[in-house]
Amino acid sequence: MSSLTQPPPSSIQTPQQYNVERVSPAMELGEGPHWYSPTGSLYFVDLHQGKINRYHPESNSLFSAKIEGYNDVTVIIPIEDKPDMFVVGLGASLGIVQWDGCSSTTSRPKYEKLIDETPGNRLNDGKADATGRVWVGSMGPEIEGNPDHYYKYRGSLFSVELDGTVNKRLSNVSISNGMAWSSDNKEFYYVDTYKFAVESYDFDISTGELSNGKVIFDLTANKVAGAPDGMTIDTNGNLWVACYNSNHILKIDPKTGTLLTTVELPAYQITSAAFGGPKLDELYVTTAGYQLTDEQRAKRPYSGAVFRVTNTGSTGFEGVSAKIHV
Repeated sequence: MSSLTQPPPSSIQTPQQYNVERVSPAMELGEGPHWYSPTGSLYFVDLHQGKINRYHPESNSLFSAKIEGYNDVTVIIPIEDKPDMFVVGLGASLGIVQWDGCSSTTSRPKYEKLIDETPGNRLNDGKADATGRVWVGSMGPEIEGNPDHYYKYRGSLFSVELDGTVNKRLSNVSISNGMAWSSDNKEFYYVDTYKFAVESYDFDISTGELSNGKVIFDLTANKVAGAPDGMTIDTNGNLWVACYNSNHILKIDPKTGTLLTTVELPAYQITSAAFGGPKLDELYVTTAGYQLTDEQRAKRPYSGAVFRVTNTGSTGFEGVSAKIHV
C-alpha cells in the first residue's frame, strides 16, 4: 500500500521524518485502537455505526462486525485467556461479545452492565490497567441543533473491578477520553477533552485510587490547535496524544510538560493511537470524518481512516487485556 503525501504543515512547525500510510477505508468515527499480539491484529470501533473492527497487517485484511441492536459501540478490549471474547462499550453499558474476528456479526452481548445511570449519557474511551480492571469514562449527550458539541460536566470516570464492582473515580467530566499509565503504575494520565489539557494523577495499582490531579500539558497555553482525545504511552514514558478537530498527534514528555514533536496526518479529526506491529514500533492512529462538510471531505477524503505511522523512533506497549470473572 503506497504512502500518502503529507498535508501542508499546521500551526506547529516540526520537521516530519515519519512515514504515514493509510491502512483502512474512511469510516465515520474510528476510535479505541487496541493492539492484541495473540492474533497480530489491531482492534478498534466505528463508534456510531455499532461496529467493531480488526485490522490484520500481515495479510493487510480488515474485518468488521455489527453488534446488532446497538448504535454506539465505544470500546473493544480482548478478555484474557478467553479467545474471541471481548468487553465492549454499548451506549451507557459494558457487555461481552463473542467474535471470531472474521464474521460480519457478533454474538448477542452477554452480562450487560449499566455503568453510567445519568439519562442521555454514553460511555466513551476505555482501557484495562495492569491488573486487568477495566477503566471507562462517560460523556453527556450531543446538544440538539449543534452537531459534535456536547453537554459539559455530565460524565464520570469509572473502574470495573475483576468481580464486576463499579467504582466512580472522577465526577463532573465533560468528555472522558485518553488514558495511559506510567510503566511503574504510579502515574495515571488522563484527558477530559473540554479541559484542553492532559492531566496526571498519583495512582495506586492495588486499589485503583486516584489522587493529586494536576495539569501536565495545556494545549491552549501552548497554542496547540485541536482538542485532546485518545492517547498512548511509549517505552520512554512519552505520551502520544491525538487531537480532535485537528490533523495532528502530539508527542509530549509528561515529566517536563514539553511538546517533543508533532505528527501530521491527512485527516481532520484525529481520535486515538496505539502502538502495534511485531516489534510494537508502529503507531496506529484512528481518525474520524464526523459531521464534515462536503468541501472538507473533498479536501481530505481519508478522514475516518486508520493510519500506520512508522519511523517514529519509539516503541510502545501492546494493549492490556481485561480480566473479568463471569
